[in-house]
Amino acid sequence: MHELSIAQGILEVVEEEIKRHHLRNITKIKLKIGELTSVVPEALDFCFSFLVKDTELKDVRLEIEKVPIRGRCLGCGREFSYKDQDFYFLCPYCGSEIELVSGKELYVQEIEGEDG
Repeated sequence: MHELSIAQGILEVVEEEIKRHHLRNITKIKLKIGELTSVVPEALDFCFSFLVKDTELKDVRLEIEKVPIRGRCLGCGREFSYKDQDFYFLCPYCGSEIELVSGKELYVQEIEGEDG
């Protein structure tokens, strides 16, 4: 379960930002997580809740935005979703190589709280 180590990393980032910006009364942490990360949101939420259960962050809610896998063709320039592509990493329109545009994200987008 790699969600525990990811939750630990998120907690470290959040704690650094709280200190750096003198935040208090944190209510929500917004995350962006790409589909290619294979993170299970429910497992991540469970692990994060476990890590903060005896801290002042115990009531913080994680809000997770899943980022779909999108590609861009290096040949024809079209962008497309991989939802129905079965991870076939060639352009469905012209067969050229592609680059990933989104789907690998994993970061803290926002921390909601009060300035201290």
